Amino acid sequence: MTALREHADLAAALHLLEWDQETFMPSAAVEARARQIGTLAALLHERQTTPGFLQLVDELAERVSELDPQQAVDACETKWRLDRKRRLDAALVRERSTIHAQARAIWVTARRDDDFAALAPWLGRIVEIERQVAATIDASRDAYDVLLEGYEPGASAGMIESLFGELRQALLPLVNRLRERLAARPLPAGALCGDFPLDAQRRFNQCIAAALGFDFSRGRLDEAVHPFTTGIGDDVRITTRYDARDLRCSLYSTLHETGHALYEQGLDREAWGTPRGASCSFGIHESQSRLWENQIGRSEAFWKHFLPNACEVFPGLVAASLDAVVLAANEARPSLIRTEADDITYNLHIILRFELERALLAGDVDVGALPQMWREKMRAYLGLSPDTDREGVLQDVHWASGAFGYFPTYALGNIYAAQLLRAARADIGSIDALVSAGEFHVLLQWLRRHVHRLGQTYRPAELIRVVTGEPPTPRPLFEYLEGRLAFIEST
Repeated sequence: MTALREHADLAAALHLLEWDQETFMPSAAVEARARQIGTLAALLHERQTTPGFLQLVDELAERVSELDPQQAVDACETKWRLDRKRRLDAALVRERSTIHAQARAIWVTARRDDDFAALAPWLGRIVEIERQVAATIDASRDAYDVLLEGYEPGASAGMIESLFGELRQALLPLVNRLRERLAARPLPAGALCGDFPLDAQRRFNQCIAAALGFDFSRGRLDEAVHPFTTGIGDDVRITTRYDARDLRCSLYSTLHETGHALYEQGLDREAWGTPRGASCSFGIHESQSRLWENQIGRSEAFWKHFLPNACEVFPGLVAASLDAVVLAANEARPSLIRTEADDITYNLHIILRFELERALLAGDVDVGALPQMWREKMRAYLGLSPDTDREGVLQDVHWASGAFGYFPTYALGNIYAAQLLRAARADIGSIDALVSAGEFHVLLQWLRRHVHRLGQTYRPAELIRVVTGEPPTPRPLFEYLEGRLAFIEST
């Protein structure tokens, strides 16, 4: 336990350096910060793979039948993760972390300047090093499967392909219906667009996060080019980005990141450093953010509760009706930017990225071909094609960070969120009534009990089966999205 907590503290310090790089770090400090991150990552890896510690973990795993259930979870999950790490030498870990830190800084300027050529060589290096990492962990398996499991334990590309195939088959007709609706009758101007001073948005977002249950005594809200959440034990950092002409930009990114933060703050603090005190997977993590952002945050019940407060902060909203605001919150149209996409089209953005990164790791696609293939898939799935790489292949930081296998967890999160919310409704009754009354704590406590506090007691697919009574399935998500589209079609 002591060693695990020491490792967790080192990892937290590493996360804090990365958070600072994306928020307040001076631009000229990139090289030094990349070196610092690489050094700390190598130190953490060395501590986690010392012979004495590995021997202890191996011995505990061999005696798992003698351990109590909680000890068994910690022993088995720790061994599984360390078996991946022990095959990597410190030099490879240092090189990998350093390149990722450098490439993230290159991505920021490449995106700003619409200059894919500046990032392409770095992506080529990252693809090679990720293949090397995957082969070092397990050369007998597909590289993408090995990397994917780092984000979603127990998942495989085949499982993802099956779920996404069913998802894609259902989504394409919905998107066609949406496009027909927009062509026949454009949606009215958004009630959430106009003049929204940034200071007022900051106050409003803090109010929203606190109302949902975010504890600001153990966290903070800042700004970043690409919103994200960093959990550092009892210190949870969330970020958002602002648009003075569109309240939805910061509001829904704040809701999204607050969902992540509520999960982090809901983990078992007594189990800090152990698998039971860590999040189950990236897909389960994403289920928490998407649940609060979309299924709660875009609901009529949510705006019944928060519209009066919003009108106090933004006087321009006083003239807007509840119906107009709810319609603006649920506005849907095929769009180029993933983080600004609506529920109906969002998962096609993820499927596109899954298909490209899987082909990239397999060597079926060259880095230089990414911009054109991106455009072709966008036309096929959403009927759009970006004029710039800033709106296309450069819009996300994930590949520059080496996060191959991460993107599928976003769509998995949507699938899990719909299943979890349906199970919560069955247990606690009308969630809409609770939300409209501002009683968010009821749903939060249900999630704490059934998801947050369990940590890594179960693998993600098994957690969903235990909580909802069925394995991961897109069907509840289809029902939710069909309702979203029916609402739009009726306006």
